[in-house]
Amino acid sequence: MWRRIIILWIIVAFYGYTITLLHAATPCIPSENSICLNGEMRTFWQTNNGIQLFGEPIDNESAHRFIHEAYHIQNFERARVEFRFSQPKPYNFQLGLIGQEWLDRYHSELSPLMPSDEATLQGTHASCIALNNAQYTVCGAFRTFYQGHGLNFDNLAFVTNAESLALFGLPLTPAMRWTRNGQTYIVQLFERARFEYHTENPTAPLVMLGRINAELRENAPPQQTVAAISDSFLTDTKTLLLPADILAGFGYRMPVDGYWEHSAQGIYVAASTFRYQKIFYNTPIATNHRFVSMAILVKNQRELSGFGVYYDYRYINLIDTLGRRYAATTTVMHLATPILGISLNPGQLYGGQMIFDIPEDAIPAQLECSFANLDSNQSRFQQTIELRVWPIIP
Repeated sequence: MWRRIIILWIIVAFYGYTITLLHAATPCIPSENSICLNGEMRTFWQTNNGIQLFGEPIDNESAHRFIHEAYHIQNFERARVEFRFSQPKPYNFQLGLIGQEWLDRYHSELSPLMPSDEATLQGTHASCIALNNAQYTVCGAFRTFYQGHGLNFDNLAFVTNAESLALFGLPLTPAMRWTRNGQTYIVQLFERARFEYHTENPTAPLVMLGRINAELRENAPPQQTVAAISDSFLTDTKTLLLPADILAGFGYRMPVDGYWEHSAQGIYVAASTFRYQKIFYNTPIATNHRFVSMAILVKNQRELSGFGVYYDYRYINLIDTLGRRYAATTTVMHLATPILGISLNPGQLYGGQMIFDIPEDAIPAQLECSFANLDSNQSRFQQTIELRVWPIIP
């Protein structure tokens, strides 16, 4: 009797072990284009009508780190999906703000609507809606599409405003004309998507989402004339630097997903999420200039018996490859999480955003960070984050 029970348990255990091995050996469920969709990412994609709203995946899921938060991302034709371990369900899946990235790069392809375009978009649909904290309204067929779709938070058929906002974000432009390769569409840019009004195929939906993420990744950025890099600036360091041609590419795009870090005298500093912008706080940049924004994290890693430090946005300067120095703009106060004056005791950390006004030909090379020790002499020290080295992308 006992022998049979033992044999039965062995069979059950072996069966369970075999299933575990099979599951571990085949974690990748290929999509239509043979790119992997794993576990929770695939479930999220399927639950939220992935083909229509996200499109096919264009790369495999990968691990990243935003300063002190670990997350996974996977790029799809129409969206960048981010799985954030620190967030509770259903907010652990978030969509990247690729609409702003597209607008920064291709805003010159947009033009105002014609009166006939407005009539076409309005059609028999309801009039406009104004979203909270949005500068622009959403009208006609675009309004119908916006209110009819959203991320599925509650497994109910009714789409809430929060679900629509999570999927599309706020509008970044009014409805506009977009012309590319001789073809003109009515479009509207949102933080996470581009709405397109199509009339060329009577059997297809009139409103579709553009392949905005695929365009960002497939099409080369517009060429800009960047300043020559000083040879002395490239060699005046013992740090292994990026090749000059790759560093020159920072003139039109910084690696958003990576970050740079440095530690000195027990103070750790990291920089991440660099973006170029032509408009900030509803203010266009001056001719031949642009804004560059970033996220900064500072942590006091000293022993508990050590000194605290003080710093604010005025203590951080940006230096380009020609040695030119830039202080943060005074509009830094309008950022969502600005670097304000703060004292950090041992064990504490603080993060926020910075923004600089730089010439269009400037290539960021270093961040010079100053700190004041909270000792009797208020002694100061500096450390430099090298943006000319390979960014860390875990």
